[in-house]
Amino acid sequence: MRNRTVPGKYTFGSWRDVTAADAQEALEKQVIATQHLIVVRCLYKENSTFASHTHPQEQITIVESGTLKFIVDGESVEVQAGQMISIVAGVRHSSEVVGGQTARALNLFHTPSALGPAQE
Repeated sequence: MRNRTVPGKYTFGSWRDVTAADAQEALEKQVIATQHLIVVRCLYKENSTFASHTHPQEQITIVESGTLKFIVDGESVEVQAGQMISIVAGVRHSSEVVGGQTARALNLFHTPSALGPAQE
């Protein structure tokens, strides 16, 4: 059964039906989005690094395999398979794959519409 959305009722999906896009040379990602949530399944290539940045929404990363090291507001946190990290909206962070192997993780974000009206 293919991914589908029935507005106001549900979204149904499978990673098998989502093409993996190579967003940059270090990362392949698949995205399933609903009205209020974005789930990004990422395959991080070995030894890849991701520059310091922020998000307007909270980020939850659940590591499925491998190890990711985050620098969150200057503090180093290693997240291994079976562990998760939640990064508060607006907090500067970077990440990298450690251990000389690939890592796979689910990243969860609220959609911009779920955050409500823009704050001035």
